[in-house]
Parts: sequence; structure tokens; C-alpha cells
Amino acid sequence: MSASALALLLLLAGPNAKAADDLIVVVPEGAAKPAVLSGQVDRWRQELGAGNVVWVDSVKRDKPSGFGSMAVLNFADEARRAAWEKANAASLAAPLEVVRADVLTEGGAVPAAGSKPVYKISYYELTAPRADFQAWVDGYLAKYLQAQLRHGILTRYAMYLEHGQGGRALLVLEYADARTEQGAEPIKEKLSEDIARADAEYTRQSRLKETLRTTQSWTLAVPAR
Repeated sequence: MSASALALLLLLAGPNAKAADDLIVVVPEGAAKPAVLSGQVDRWRQELGAGNVVWVDSVKRDKPSGFGSMAVLNFADEARRAAWEKANAASLAAPLEVVRADVLTEGGAVPAAGSKPVYKISYYELTAPRADFQAWVDGYLAKYLQAQLRHGILTRYAMYLEHGQGGRALLVLEYADARTEQGAEPIKEKLSEDIARADAEYTRQSRLKETLRTTQSWTLAVPAR
């Protein structure tokens, strides 16, 4: 198969082909961030690659943020995740909360050095079976986020599903900068309208959103220090 044909197949498959275990490491809202944590995260970046570790602080709002600080660690496969988690067990102790998660969709690339990304991070409680939620992610969310990626609104995005009974969905959106995030809504609305005119499944799935999950929290976040 030619390189161009392979690229086309990957595009048609969408950005949600990966489903390996990742880790979500959280300093709970209201808990003190351990003084050694920044150094530990620097070491994690050296071990895993800087592009595989997103490390942020929540920008506090008047509603629950869902976390104080968060590190999202991406792994190539479950075996590597398990080995890394075992080797780093001592540095993952309380007050840190460590949750394994599946990737439901992801896209984008690491922003350029010196950039100042801003994140919007949301937790959702699923109110429908996982299969229905995944169909919504495939039929609506991934297409919507890919359009934002193509138009320079987002640099990266990922939707995760926590392991375990009652596992929540976690959406991490990385905007190019604060100005882009602040001006994004009208552009996003227009992009969604354009997709809906050409894609009946997108339109159908978009109407199901409120039947599939409820928002638990959302916050803006910035790269942690």
C-alpha cells in the first residue's frame, strides 16, 4: 500500500484508533501540591518523552474544578504503563490520586517550544452504556475536535474514560494560547454548522449529547510550574 493510501485510511478511521492504558495523576482540589512533584514530573518527562506528559494547574473558578493539578501520562501500550507504574509506585503515593484510563479519541501534536497553551478540562459522568458513548465520540466529538485542530483553534485534544465501576470521562483540550481560547466560540459554532450540513450522522449524534453524559466539573488550566 502506498504512503498516500495509508494516510487516507488513517484519516477515514479517525483519530480514535488508540485504546491503550494511560494514567491520570491528580492532586485533588483543595489538597497541597507536594513540593517534590514538579521535580518528579520532570523525571517522568525524561522517561516517557516530554510530549507524552501534560502537566497543568487548574485556574480556580467559583465552581468545582475537578482537580488542583493534573498530569496526563501517555503510554504506547498497557505493558509499558504497568511496568512504569510499578517502578514509580513510591512517587505516586497520597495525596496523589492515580487512575488508569482508556483513550477514546485523541489528535494533534505537541505545541512548539516557547508556546503558551491554555487548557480546558472537563469531567463527565456517563449516563449511558460505554458503546453508546463511544459512538457519540466517533460520530460527533472527534469530527468536531478535528475541525478545530485543522483551523488552528486546538493544538491537541483527548477524551479518556477512567477504568473501574463508575469511571468518568475526561476531556482535555489544548488551545494554542489564551487569546485563541477566548475567541474560539463563534468559530467553533460555524465549524459545527458546516459539518452538520454535510454529515447526517454528526447531526444525529450531536442531539444525543445530553442523554449520554452529565458535566461534573470543568476548568481552564495552564502549564504547571
